[in-house]
Amino acid sequence: MTRIFSFTSDPVALNSYLILGDERAVIVDTGSGPRQASRILTTFAEVSLTQSGRALFVDLPVSVVNTHDHWDHFFGNATFARAGVTEFFASPQCIRDMQASAWVQFHEVPSDFEPDLPADPSELLVPMAEVTDGVTLNDLGVGFEDLDVTARVLPGHTEGDLVLIAGHVALVGDLVEEGAPPALGDDATPSRWAQNLERLLEDPQLTVFAPGHGRPVDREYVTRQAGVIAQAGLEDAEVAALPFSRDLTLATPGLPEGVARIL
Repeated sequence: MTRIFSFTSDPVALNSYLILGDERAVIVDTGSGPRQASRILTTFAEVSLTQSGRALFVDLPVSVVNTHDHWDHFFGNATFARAGVTEFFASPQCIRDMQASAWVQFHEVPSDFEPDLPADPSELLVPMAEVTDGVTLNDLGVGFEDLDVTARVLPGHTEGDLVLIAGHVALVGDLVEEGAPPALGDDATPSRWAQNLERLLEDPQLTVFAPGHGRPVDREYVTRQAGVIAQAGLEDAEVAALPFSRDLTLATPGLPEGVARIL
């Protein structure tokens, strides 16, 4: 049975996700550099062993999907590659922008959290494969027999936001933010962002939206956030954080600190 786990780690309380199947694993978003990436890997390796009895890389091949090209979501890719990951996926727009983002965003990484960043930002980059809108992980050869996982390319927070839809769960990256205002940076387009959240809500089976930061939220929360973003300008201060709705995680004994199960 394929399951999905989240792990929240600093800096910036990033949620990484482990899609854990019987034959393989996919990890979504790798963190801000070597230290956080190593912690994500170690934690998910423990989850795999305790929850399935299988070891990542030994029993289960591991692939990576990046939701977008911000430092806290993909600067850990090179560490994952050194650990043995050979397949990295993102949207075409994200891949196009990754090199520039590595240089532009390099100094945004808190040095006390990531003291071992390379001097050359290009060393954070790895070969990537494109994921286009509507493609499934099975199409890419990294899917699961009992769970269809479909990619949607829905720009707004950045030019290349990628959402993974797995049953009734959507892994939405930073298109949804819980606990803080949505981050409207220079690469955000609020009108398109709101429209694409509404497109996502057109899928009636989706009931859980798992964000890049904060707790999983429901359809009502996403509807309200889309409305707020649609009315926003380009300043973060104009976007309000919304109140939390309800706990959508699944009670699962024996999980490490910071880990929750969402499917």
